[in-house]
Amino acid sequence: MLQSIRTKIAATLITSNLILGNGILFIGGKSSFTEAVNYPLMGGMSLACIILYTLFFYYSKFETYSKFKLILLSVLSCMAIILLGCWCTVLLKEPIAEFFTNIPTALLMGIMGNIMFFPVSIVLGLLNFGIIRYYKNKKNAISF
Repeated sequence: MLQSIRTKIAATLITSNLILGNGILFIGGKSSFTEAVNYPLMGGMSLACIILYTLFFYYSKFETYSKFKLILLSVLSCMAIILLGCWCTVLLKEPIAEFFTNIPTALLMGIMGNIMFFPVSIVLGLLNFGIIRYYKNKKNAISF
């Protein structure tokens, strides 16, 4: 039962984050001056989202976390996805020979992305917290 709840939470979080995150990147790209969508960035962010949440729900004991710790981890996971997503984008876009020389650029891009999208990280982190709390409460209601 516990494993199915973890799987449902992970699938819901990954799906909602992929839809919202890629939607933001797509709309932002279409409304820019060049009207070009950055598909490698969308791929890198999607890859980072799937990897991070899969590892988080496989290895963490989030059921025992307090509300404050869960909110903090939800927001920080969104920020980590942005940082890791920029790194994955460089991995997808650049030849492997140039990859190691572009790591500082990817880190700077991730830091700047976190600064620009900090409000989005907060909103998405709170949405993630709400989804986790919903499934945790649903599990507790079923177990009685």
